[in-house]
Amino acid sequence: MAATAGAVGVLRRLMKLIRASFPKAQIRTAFGTIIEAAVMQDLLTDNPVRKTRLPRRGPVAEKPAIAPETLSALIEKLAEPSCSIASLLVMTGLRIGELLALRWQDVDLQKGALSVRQTVYEGHFDEPKSKRSKRCIPLGPKCVGIFAALKPTEAVPAALVFSARNGSPLSRRNLLNRQLKPACEALKLTGVHWHWFRHANATLLDSVGAPLGTTQALLGHSSAEITCETYIHSVPADARRAVEDVEKLFGPKWTQVPEFPELASTLIN
Repeated sequence: MAATAGAVGVLRRLMKLIRASFPKAQIRTAFGTIIEAAVMQDLLTDNPVRKTRLPRRGPVAEKPAIAPETLSALIEKLAEPSCSIASLLVMTGLRIGELLALRWQDVDLQKGALSVRQTVYEGHFDEPKSKRSKRCIPLGPKCVGIFAALKPTEAVPAALVFSARNGSPLSRRNLLNRQLKPACEALKLTGVHWHWFRHANATLLDSVGAPLGTTQALLGHSSAEITCETYIHSVPADARRAVEDVEKLFGPKWTQVPEFPELASTLIN
């Protein structure tokens, strides 16, 4: 009996973790597989997951059109560091966890490229989502300008680009709730979250005629495997041209890189 109660407790904690990370359909499939394995080993007599049905999807909030004008208005409304974060997300296609895990040793301003080596979620660092997510991304002049403005005079290579006062990674959730959501509400934008900027990058790359293979490589979805060391020394011309074309969609105003206040506010830890 005690063993059963312990197993139930473990399953509850497991489900809580899974619910925070995956869509309902994937949760049902994964949990059903786990329970079925228990049935096959005679640990359980039945698989109750088989008897469940997913609820019908309710109304989905309308997402704002992904247009340069919409993005520019939103980014100009954002306070730092979310302004810089959103700008870099939309111009590089990085995942929010990849950007918040960037260290100065991953950013080469002279070559105009960055290397994705880690991701971070709720303060915990991990390997990127997949092997293909370990990639190098060319940086256009505007991205280089943003990084240059953020970089301390004597930057520690292992230090995070975006960090709290104690050097720990910023919380994406706090940034979302305290900076991104209020800006969206002021502009009457709905359906915007950090991953929306990554979708915007893919849309903008398509709008400037970037080849599909180039877009997949920049987003980390390419099947071609090229190590970061090789890629950073020889950035394909079409990839660099694509990211620079995306930057041009935002007009000359974005070339004026502002002076950034101290980013290590305790409000966004």
